Amino acid sequence: MNKVDLSDFYAETESSETRAYEHALDIEFIVHREMKRLGLSKSELANRMGISLQSLSKLLNSQPNMTLKTIAKFELALGIKIVPQVIVSYSKELPSLSSNYSVRE
Repeated sequence: MNKVDLSDFYAETESSETRAYEHALDIEFIVHREMKRLGLSKSELANRMGISLQSLSKLLNSQPNMTLKTIAKFELALGIKIVPQVIVSYSKELPSLSSNYSVRE
């Protein structure tokens, strides 16, 4: 059986929407793992977050538009910190930067 390299296809079809969905799946996985570790039900987590069970269910169904505040609520309710990680892009070209772009030091 031959392996197929889909990295070029993935790089060509990736968009902000697909990347946001990927991030949402990562967060959903982390939340479910921590709920299991702590023995928390969805109802208990929703209560800790100060949101309805319906709102929590919507967030956990791969809602790609979670706000930073929502992610912080997950962190506080679960006693964890979700740390972003930088991974060097596999794309061949970097986006061009305008002259108005500045990097904070």
